[in-house]
Amino acid sequence: MCGIAGAFNLTDRGRMAEADLERMTAGIVHRGPDDSGLFVDDQVAFGHRRLTILDLTTQGRQPMFDETGRAGIVYNGEIYNYLELRDELIARGHSFRSDTDTEVVLKAYLEYGISCLSRFNGMFAFAIYDREQRRSFLVRDRIGIKPLYYAACDGRLVFGSEIKVILEYPGFKAAADYTGISSYLSYRYPIGDRTLFKNVNSLLPGHYLEVADSSVARKQYWELPVDEERSDRGEAFYIENIRSLLESAVKLRMRSDVPLGAYLSGGLDSSAIVSLMSRFSGEPVKTFTIGFEEEGFNEFAYAQMVADRYRTEHHEITLGSSDYIDTMIDLIRFKDAPLGVPNEPALHVMSRELKKHITVVLSGEGADEIFGGYGRIFRSPYDYQRLAELNAGGGDVNSEAVRLLRENLSKKYGDRKFDSELDHFLYLYNYSSWEDKERFLNAEVVERLDRDRPLHDEFAAQMAKCEGLGHYDKYLWLFEKMHILGLLHRVDMTTMATSVEARVPFVDHRLVEFALSIPIEYKLKWKSQEAQAAAAVCNSDQISELHDIPKYILKKAFEEDLPEEVLWRRKMGFPVPVHDWLGDRFNRFAKEVLLDSRTKARRLFDCGEIEKALTSPELFRQHRFGIKIWMLVNLELWFREYLD
Repeated sequence: MCGIAGAFNLTDRGRMAEADLERMTAGIVHRGPDDSGLFVDDQVAFGHRRLTILDLTTQGRQPMFDETGRAGIVYNGEIYNYLELRDELIARGHSFRSDTDTEVVLKAYLEYGISCLSRFNGMFAFAIYDREQRRSFLVRDRIGIKPLYYAACDGRLVFGSEIKVILEYPGFKAAADYTGISSYLSYRYPIGDRTLFKNVNSLLPGHYLEVADSSVARKQYWELPVDEERSDRGEAFYIENIRSLLESAVKLRMRSDVPLGAYLSGGLDSSAIVSLMSRFSGEPVKTFTIGFEEEGFNEFAYAQMVADRYRTEHHEITLGSSDYIDTMIDLIRFKDAPLGVPNEPALHVMSRELKKHITVVLSGEGADEIFGGYGRIFRSPYDYQRLAELNAGGGDVNSEAVRLLRENLSKKYGDRKFDSELDHFLYLYNYSSWEDKERFLNAEVVERLDRDRPLHDEFAAQMAKCEGLGHYDKYLWLFEKMHILGLLHRVDMTTMATSVEARVPFVDHRLVEFALSIPIEYKLKWKSQEAQAAAAVCNSDQISELHDIPKYILKKAFEEDLPEEVLWRRKMGFPVPVHDWLGDRFNRFAKEVLLDSRTKARRLFDCGEIEKALTSPELFRQHRFGIKIWMLVNLELWFREYLD
């Protein structure tokens, strides 16, 4: 696991100054504190920071060239099936100087060309320079576990594992992308290939850039499957394959030459991973959980149940509000972006603590998206269906059932009518509505956002790709396509900031592809016929986990492995008591940040409206409202760090 930096010449620029490349690479030392390397010639500049996970010798140093000098690579990530690929390449006549997966990637490219990507099971972001073919490649893994950014500047294509690499490139001037900012406020991260910086792009998952002379072509090598003709293979079939694929994913991700452990939240996903790790490990698994001082904001008891069952070496970490604010500020500098969810500082503190014990950690991200874990939004297609029927005049308007259904749907949607499935999805997925932006942003900023049309169009383009799926499956597909990126970036950033590598078994592409073929009835299962009948007059918030069981098939797959209290309890997520803190130290901090002269001079916010909000009792009652203020604070801190 490492950090990469560099540039490809698109014009006859000559060599980049090695001092410039060294400065760009030094900015990501936290991603690779163990070693560094530089390579510069007339075509490319490659910089690398190494965090040693496999082959602890110097044989794995990068940039790495093959023995003939034809091709070179800078690489960040892990190819989990590298041992199998290595044997395959040896059988085809290749020899190896190291025990690294980096050399396997390089030799696989020499053997198969860029089509080698289809053979990799892993997380990766890398650049390859092929002197013989006079072309180069910039590559990102299928689902986007590892970040990779690029920008065209002054005749070069500059790239790096973090945006700060590009910001250090001589001549690049940072400027805000207001559509990216609006995307952050709505969805907590910039969607598609946008970032918050103008002219800086994120390479899309499952894509690579091919650079030849002065041309740059973006190509896609993998896409989430759209299985329109799925058939019901039966519960036992899905359970068997889920277990088999997840066992393989966990076992592969336990390959390491350094100590490893696991996050253990006390929820289903991380507990399932710990149960499998304990089977495959010859010694107690090191596990870590974090919570807050406030009552109701930790899951220590549930995590301890799993730790006791599997006799793990367990660690609890408690976080308070003072630690939280200081960590939040530090993390913005690591992330090159405002934080997206309030639990990022907590994850970072936990990573800092676990670095004292391990270098690799397995985490449970990715299960909710493929197995239907966000029950309220994944059950909401039922709302859309019934809203459409009621608006079309369906049902007996005088019946008590119709009256009660209208009342419950109104509690969630008011009198809103939706023109399409996408409009319904975005209404639920938005964290800050257009009305919120009109309230809290300066009128000039609001005008230039064009009512978020570019963001709507991006989601529309993605939904069109899965048009043949049922309504429920469209929502799951969109979450795996769009939402997962924000979570994966969060995991990467909070761990790599402390020089820890996080691995996410539920994002193994084989498991993702299989899970997307499972009928929705096995993911969101009605508890009984009586429960389904009772749900007919409820909205999706009232239904979720009362009348149905989210992630049913995953729970059944681990029914024999986990305590019943862990397996079947309601989803808690990772709550942070931000709305409570807004009445105390954070409230004062928010006022200091959002109402001072620097913020007012920026003319990004309507500071008068923000001042009203910060003195409103509404903040003490509504978690969601408090998070909106929290995001505005993050955004202003990001401006100060990167653009002032």
